[in-house]
Amino acid sequence: MAYSAAKAAMINFTKTLAKELAPEILVNAVAPGFVLTPNYDDVPQNVKNEFIDGTLIKRWISTDEIAEAFLFLARADGVTGEILVVDGGFTLKQSK
Repeated sequence: MAYSAAKAAMINFTKTLAKELAPEILVNAVAPGFVLTPNYDDVPQNVKNEFIDGTLIKRWISTDEIAEAFLFLARADGVTGEILVVDGGFTLKQSK
């Protein structure tokens, strides 16, 4: 419940801030999926496999891919109030 509430708040905050600060400041966010970081070191392999099986691309997202998403948004002068989801299709698969 806490994760869902925090994610909804982040999405709403991003969109509201974009409305308040436009046109001078562009506000966007990146919503990463499963990124293989040391945070998962103690997670059992079968659980990690379930995470990856839940994505359409069947692999972890790299930290470089997350960085590229931020760089894209930093360069995109025509984008504001958006949440760029970089999750390998996880949210698409979950919403059958």
